[in-house]
Amino acid sequence: MRFFTILFLFLVAASGADSDLAGHYSGEWKSNSAGGGGSFRLNLDATAGGTWKCEVVFTYAGAEVKTQMHEVKVNQSKLDAAYDFDLMGNALRSHITGELKGKAFDGVYHTTTVDGSAAVDDGVWNASQAK
Repeated sequence: MRFFTILFLFLVAASGADSDLAGHYSGEWKSNSAGGGGSFRLNLDATAGGTWKCEVVFTYAGAEVKTQMHEVKVNQSKLDAAYDFDLMGNALRSHITGELKGKAFDGVYHTTTVDGSAAVDDGVWNASQAK
């Protein structure tokens, strides 16, 4: 009986860690290959049934680029997401991974064509929880 109580408390604590990621974050992205960068906003919300809703907006050459989420996974303090966007007539997909440390995410991104046939860019991103 004691084992099941400890297991239950562990599972409750572990599931609560995921929900700590929910929030609005803002920061920046920087390209490793193209030398560019801009602002980066991330909204992450837990939904019913343990799924997540994630929205990403970033700027490129001073213009805001909206995205359409393709996939999002949250595990403890880690985020793994992929989103599609159009940039100068090109259909692209970025895959981001990041880890929440305190109130800020640090992560990397890899951008390809939507079908994955060509690499376009890669770099880093960070975002702190908005107050």
